[in-house]
Amino acid sequence: MHPTHPQQAPALITVRHKPSNSVLFIVFGSVLLALSLALLFADRFSVWIAIGPLFIVAGILSRSAPFMTFDIAQGNLYMHNLFGGRVRKWGAIKSERIVFDGANLVRLRADGTQKKVRTSAGRPEDVQYLQQTVWSLQQRPPA
Repeated sequence: MHPTHPQQAPALITVRHKPSNSVLFIVFGSVLLALSLALLFADRFSVWIAIGPLFIVAGILSRSAPFMTFDIAQGNLYMHNLFGGRVRKWGAIKSERIVFDGANLVRLRADGTQKKVRTSAGRPEDVQYLQQTVWSLQQRPPA
């Protein structure tokens, strides 16, 4: 891009999962798997033999899968499932506005009620960038 042209902002902002949550899933799944294998060697079957690897897979997927994405052009916020797909959709798609109140991301509904958007499972630096972007979009005059 030419140096005199401003660089375009990304159309989507991605918030990733906290690394600590990924590690927690992997460690917990490993412990469950080890316990279930120990029970299996003691001639006892445990349901944890299936659930342990599921936690391990969830931990591995959370290292790369997005926690949520924000579509700047449309004003929609999407929360993602670890195993693929969008689970929740907020924003213009539901006649709401996503705003930043100085501390939290908030959904402003058409009837005037507010609902806090939970971002605690996202990486703090990604959540902060999303909050700054939403704040700057709020400061623009309406088109």
